[in-house]
Amino acid sequence: MVRTAPYAPGRPVVRAVRWPSVSEIAWGIASDRLAIMLAVALIVMTMLAAGPLHPVDNFLNELPRPYWDVLRDPMILWPDTVASRAVALPVLGATALQLAYWHRSWRPIVLGAVGVVGMMSLVAVMKLAISRGHAKDFDPDFFMGPGNVAFPSGHGANAILIYGLVLFLIIRFAAARPHVIRRLGYCIVGIALLQSCVSIYLHFHWFTDLVAGMVAGGFALRVTIRLDRMIPSGRTKEWWPWYGAKDRELPARD
Repeated sequence: MVRTAPYAPGRPVVRAVRWPSVSEIAWGIASDRLAIMLAVALIVMTMLAAGPLHPVDNFLNELPRPYWDVLRDPMILWPDTVASRAVALPVLGATALQLAYWHRSWRPIVLGAVGVVGMMSLVAVMKLAISRGHAKDFDPDFFMGPGNVAFPSGHGANAILIYGLVLFLIIRFAAARPHVIRRLGYCIVGIALLQSCVSIYLHFHWFTDLVAGMVAGGFALRVTIRLDRMIPSGRTKEWWPWYGAKDRELPARD
């Protein structure tokens, strides 16, 4: 038996990689077919919500609400919060932090932050620019003035973008088996449908608000996925704080 010196790998060696330029990123997003389709769908949905789909919005908004006095408060406190940021963001944060620790990379955290900020910015700009009245006022017109921010639905966007990011990160870092991933996909669809039904029942949103919100969330999710594919892998390895600690000596190998 020959005793050798302790094996200490040290900090990882990170090769220099070239970051894409702003023009390359812009062209990569602009040339993504699915992103283009979702952007067109969002524009078309906005145009339809401005007038052609008002009969549908009014019909669903004026339907009888059975058991209103019994169900209203429980639905506000429980089902309506499933797609709220207060519930969805902790789920995304826990997933991103766990994957970041497992893979010693900031990429899950960066992707989560970029996706959420991008989605919130898009929805906020549309809400302020369109100023649609709330469903409780029974007037689906656009440009109703300050304080009217019904279109598009932020909860609808949260259901697709935030929970979609959770699923994407799990797929991206191979953190679950295929059958688990399929079931998580079904859960996201269920959350989106549940949120839509609850919001319509409670007069929180028009039907077109929810559809446009989900399309906006899907667009933000697709752009985030596209950015992940364009940004080189491994670049953030050297930023990880655990690698800055003093290397522990490993036992000698035979």
